[in-house]
Amino acid sequence: MAFTINPDACVMCDSCRSACPRNAIKAHETEKTYVIDANLCNDCSNMSAVRCVPQCPSEAIVKT
Repeated sequence: MAFTINPDACVMCDSCRSACPRNAIKAHETEKTYVIDANLCNDCSNMSAVRCVPQCPSEAIVKT
């Protein structure tokens, strides 16, 4: 399982980025959206639940 951020839905509110325990969510270099670094994200597998998804008010984070 992996997660991505839908750039059309992302409002860059910063809620997901600050919730990520692995600092895997960063601002895109040229677009007004956040992106999830697949090399850093482990889907919160070492935690009881994914941290970023429930924090997103625009439901921009989706499983892929």
